[in-house]
Amino acid sequence: MTRRLATSLVLAALAAAVPAAAPQVAVAQQAAAAAPSATVDIVYGEWTDPARGGRVVPFKAYVPKAPGRYPLVVHSHGLGGSREASVYILQAVADAGFVVVCLQHAGSDTGILAGRGRPATLEGVVSAGGVAINQQVAQARYGDLPFALDQIGKDPRLADRVDMGRIGMSGHSYGALSTLVAVGQRVLGASPPTKFAEPRIKAAIAYSPNKPRGDDPKAAFAAVKTPMLHFTGTADVTPFDLEKTPFERTTPYQAIDGADQFLIVLDGADHGLFGGRRGTGGALKPTDPPQMEIVKAETIRFWRAYLKDDKAAAKALCDLPARIKGAGDGYEKAKRCGAPTPIAPVDGLR
Repeated sequence: MTRRLATSLVLAALAAAVPAAAPQVAVAQQAAAAAPSATVDIVYGEWTDPARGGRVVPFKAYVPKAPGRYPLVVHSHGLGGSREASVYILQAVADAGFVVVCLQHAGSDTGILAGRGRPATLEGVVSAGGVAINQQVAQARYGDLPFALDQIGKDPRLADRVDMGRIGMSGHSYGALSTLVAVGQRVLGASPPTKFAEPRIKAAIAYSPNKPRGDDPKAAFAAVKTPMLHFTGTADVTPFDLEKTPFERTTPYQAIDGADQFLIVLDGADHGLFGGRRGTGGALKPTDPPQMEIVKAETIRFWRAYLKDDKAAAKALCDLPARIKGAGDGYEKAKRCGAPTPIAPVDGLR
């Protein structure tokens, strides 16, 4: 990966997590926090990895209160974010009977702001992102996932509550890239290019994914053989995207073959919707509540199908295009569902 491409990737993620206050960039705030759940406990902690120079990985875990073992979902935040990302999604998933662990990635988290808060200008965004523009930071982030899975299996607060044979991963923006890397997207500059692939992940969700930077899409995703659900929106943009249009965020869905893939493109949905952040001083847009319900419902349906072997949920995923109609477009390509939903090809896949 060239420095220019790496810079564009980092800034695209940072622009969503730490937006400027310029007129064309809404000031993002956390969306209305989900109400505390009566069925889920919140556990905070951190793990230290001596094999990586004492790297610390903070986490926030959502653990169902009822006894038993539950499938595990690990979540990765966007650049400039934290373990408090995507609360409305992750709490709903936990309420549905999953242990959810949201990781915080040093070097690409809120620490890049050095306590200064959100930049007030686009130049400030660029400056804040500069500290994380290098392969070392990116690969450290990718390495957090396998380390965290090892720790979850040993942590006395979590080990007895998790079914380590049923693991999923999700992520937003830069976290979506981290998720794709974890299921096999190759990393240019890594040796081997798929060194960060994690075979313990059985299914994955990417919120606001990007097309691969400086790589052929088919080649970049050739090793991905994991069932996935992809989310984006027709207003899913940041000031530094390399995508010509938000629709190009469908590239991973279109390029991945050999595993069930599902895609939702919500009309008018922006980048902040999926990270649990909202512009205009923290106020929700009128379209947000119904879109958030769709995101929660389809996320839970997917996890039930692929981490709980829920046959009804799996069947319902085949009806995704019809169910999303009116709120956006839904696509599926899974052999058990029949012919794939037609989709306009993006550049590089024509």
